[in-house]
Order: sequence, then structure tokens, then C-alpha cells
Amino acid sequence: MPLSTDIKLKTLSYVIIYVPDTKEATSFYTEKLGFKVKRADDGWVEFESGPTTIALHASEEGMKQACEKTLTPTLVFKVDNIKEAFEALQSKGIKFCQEEPQEVCATTDHVGFSADFTDPFGNKLSIYGETKK
Repeated sequence: MPLSTDIKLKTLSYVIIYVPDTKEATSFYTEKLGFKVKRADDGWVEFESGPTTIALHASEEGMKQACEKTLTPTLVFKVDNIKEAFEALQSKGIKFCQEEPQEVCATTDHVGFSADFTDPFGNKLSIYGETKK
């Protein structure tokens, strides 16, 4: 018999990224990606990132506890103009996994493109933008 529950997951509240050094990671997220710090404590930093808070958590243990699998979450940031965002991040020293944004989806009125990169600690990040057909 299936288990029934009244709990409904509504929105993503936090994305916690485990890093060995929050100060170094904060520099990357503010200087390279343009986020503003909302709150910073010893070993914990939150960024202004809309309805979902992106937080850095200092923890070597947390990095090891990622279920010991090779799959890790990717944080995807929507951008207004994928080409401009790609070029702007490259100019700040971001090394992307591909030479150009790649088509990842299409509908009758738009095409979606993304480009993947990592932060200094190997956390997977991506930018995503749509162009009209």
C-alpha cells in the first residue's frame, strides 16, 4: 500500500554549496558572477538570488557526504542574453566546458541554450537563455 502524506513541496528555498573556504568562494560568486552577499557568518554565506537562497557552507565533511556518487547538482542561472552572458563571464576568466553555448531545448517559439562551468571547487554551474525562433 502506498504511503500517503499531506506534505507538499512548493518552492526551492536554499541551494547549499559545500566549499572548503567560504572567503575564497565568496570572491568567485561576487566578483565573477555578480552576486551580492545577503548574510555572512563564519563558515556560512548567503547571496541575494531571488526566491531561492544560494548559500556557501564551509565543510570538508559535507563535500565528502555527497552520497559518494559522481552525479552532483548543477545550479542553472537564467540570463536574458546567453551570448552576452557567455562572453561577459569569459572576460572575467570563467572557463566553460564548451566553446559556445549549446542548444538544449526548443519549442514552437524559442530555442534554449546553456553553457556549463565550475566554481574553483568543482561545483557545477550553468547559464541558460532563450532566443526566439
